[in-house]
Amino acid sequence: MRVCCLLFALACAVAQARPALEKPNIVVVLLDDSGYGDFTHTGNPTIHTPNVSRMVRDGANFPQFYSASPACSASRYALMTGRNPRRSGLNALALAPTAARHIHTKEITLAEGLKERGYATGFFGKWHLGNPNQSNGNTPDALPLAHGFEVWEGTNVSNDYDPSSNLIRSKASGTEPVAGYEIIEHDICSNVPLQEGLTRRYRDLSIQFIKEHKEKPFLLYIAPNMPHLPVHAGKDFQGKSLHGPYGDCIEEIDEMMGALNGALEKEGIAQNTLVILSSDNGPWIAHQNDVNHPKYGEARRLVGSALPFRDGKGSTWEGGVREVGVWYWPGTILPATVVRQPASTMDVLPTAFALAGEPLPSDRSIDGRDLRPYLNPEAFQGTVPEFRYIYTGQPDSSVYGARVGPWKLHTKLFSQTGDSYGFAASNEKPLLFNVEEDPYERIDRASEQGEKVSELKGAIDAFKASVAKEKTFWD
Repeated sequence: MRVCCLLFALACAVAQARPALEKPNIVVVLLDDSGYGDFTHTGNPTIHTPNVSRMVRDGANFPQFYSASPACSASRYALMTGRNPRRSGLNALALAPTAARHIHTKEITLAEGLKERGYATGFFGKWHLGNPNQSNGNTPDALPLAHGFEVWEGTNVSNDYDPSSNLIRSKASGTEPVAGYEIIEHDICSNVPLQEGLTRRYRDLSIQFIKEHKEKPFLLYIAPNMPHLPVHAGKDFQGKSLHGPYGDCIEEIDEMMGALNGALEKEGIAQNTLVILSSDNGPWIAHQNDVNHPKYGEARRLVGSALPFRDGKGSTWEGGVREVGVWYWPGTILPATVVRQPASTMDVLPTAFALAGEPLPSDRSIDGRDLRPYLNPEAFQGTVPEFRYIYTGQPDSSVYGARVGPWKLHTKLFSQTGDSYGFAASNEKPLLFNVEEDPYERIDRASEQGEKVSELKGAIDAFKASVAKEKTFWD
């Protein structure tokens, strides 16, 4: 009798399971300042990331994956909206805690669109898209609940702002910093025990969210504060990595990815869930030679690797924006898929909306593309539009260059290190690289590829005209 009941229960569970392609759950994990070369599958010899490697082996690897900006607020805006950061009107790559502006309420975010399709929306981690303060009248519009998320726990800005980085959670009866929230811990920059527990905290909150919402579609956005300086790892991971403290941090993130996928499997919804892993920008190489930094200590041991690419965070050299891109969806994405074509974090929103059946907004430009045919060309027939990417950078997401196909044009250069690597670039005398043949950006081809220079300048001009015509919601 007990066996019959068990079989009946299992049959009911199967009957009630949502088909894999029917409003799949979306899990997006966006690291902070992680370099392309920080993982086993991208060639790091001493950082052990078996769980991410499993996602690559059983899912899709995007070797040419881009964040939308070389810095945090601009990059996160683009992920949330599918739009180039130049359209944001934020006027900063990284919003200060006192900045008046925030992601505008007229933007349609990933969370808002999926919520319209009946998705539960949870967010655990760093926000950095606005902060209530005197400059904006302490508006709650600056925080996540105003932009489609139903629950949030994380930091308002990066974990190094002193004294303005706070650990906050949504709470209906809360009043700090504004109604609907409560501050768990003020000024966390020097709070080492709290910092050491952040990755574990987000892991546990995310797993609980999965358990509580497994019966309906959900969006889960996880934005670890790590490995942004100051870099920390939990007690169980300290001294574990051959790569030292930085490796400890990345290996704890890898364990988090394994725990998340394990929870999806345990709840029987792994085949209903697309998991995406990337980073907001490249490593903070401005600190790569700091021996005794007043805030970060021996920071040179705590900076990731953008190899094989040039430069890092803040720069539109490839090391500032080329990121790990792993998409994992058991049963839908074929194992060991390698997407050779370039893609970016701006493609997440159009792809997720298409999977959920949510139309893209028609009253604004969306710069991302629907990547479903890359994930499974039989299940999702059609073609993906050509990759056309506009590089934006310091100080306000101004235009620095463009990529079309394998060709990249620089019209400006910037590095936080002050190094231009022997090059100079301007609109009149740009640099042109074939970044598939020459990913290190060593060989300037501008003098021999005049037509390509003109084509990429045309892409920049068309983008600038689009921004000028549409303006931003802050204009």
